[in-house]
Amino acid sequence: MEFPLNALTETNNSEAAAGEGGSLFSRKPAVAASYVGVLVVAAVVGTLGNLAVITGVTIKHLRGRRQRATTSGNDAGQAFVVNLALSDLIVTAVIDPLAIAG
Repeated sequence: MEFPLNALTETNNSEAAAGEGGSLFSRKPAVAASYVGVLVVAAVVGTLGNLAVITGVTIKHLRGRRQRATTSGNDAGQAFVVNLALSDLIVTAVIDPLAIAG
């Protein structure tokens, strides 16, 4: 069974011709509710996880600066992890809720 990306609004040509078209919410509400539930859980968990990563790396970086005057040499790796977390945070906090809404 293939699940298209725009399954919430896509109609089958034979169903549209028969007058039974509509969104996935009207045709299969149980499937639509489980789909939305999975997206909501993924968005919430992803957002909280990315915020935890950003907070943890930032706190570790700030504590390392106070303990020694020189850099640890791992700043590039920490910046990379924070950059990945920020980009994923944008997806989970902005794009996923928009996908759920529409």
